[in-house]
Amino acid sequence: MGLLKKLGIIILLYVIIGVVWSVLMQLGYLPAPGGLEGPLNIVYIIFSPISSIYFMIVISLGLYSP
Repeated sequence: MGLLKKLGIIILLYVIIGVVWSVLMQLGYLPAPGGLEGPLNIVYIIFSPISSIYFMIVISLGLYSP
């Protein structure tokens, strides 16, 4: 398996996990970001770009109002 294929799989997994993370935040299963300590805050930072894009799309479609 080539390096490019491995990188593509890693990026695809990052996007899929980021979207699932954002959906869980939208549904209220995860607490709001900010003020958290430890590993959960690090996960919020890691998936913040995907969450931002996800919420921009969802809000622009009118499916969620902050």
